[in-house]
Amino acid sequence: MVDTPVSVPSGGAVVTAVKASGLGAVQGGRPRVWGPGMGEEALSGLYREVFAAVVAASGPVNGVELTRAVGREAEIKNEVEKIRHRAYVLEKRGWLVRAKDGRFMPAPSAVGRGASPASAGRLRPGAGTA
Repeated sequence: MVDTPVSVPSGGAVVTAVKASGLGAVQGGRPRVWGPGMGEEALSGLYREVFAAVVAASGPVNGVELTRAVGREAEIKNEVEKIRHRAYVLEKRGWLVRAKDGRFMPAPSAVGRGASPASAGRLRPGAGTA
């Protein structure tokens, strides 16, 4: 997302606000639906971290493994659910696929071209698939 400062009148004073242009990744919002030519740079924040962790994994990963891979406390149920929710959103938007056992893997189309090979180095120790 590109932030552009704009002047907004506020009770006689001019306040500078930030206007989003809608280009690129959406900061804090839901990720865009995957499309041809899109890579992980189209994702932002935790969505990007989750996608990169799935791409870097040697096979399908579950929510606990993803939580560890992005550096969160997998022993805290709420943290696992936050990460799992991001993975579900990425699945619905075409970035990931979910196996019948609930584990996630990259959608073949999403990693065929645009996924960064640099993502492979981001998987943290202890985040392997068991």
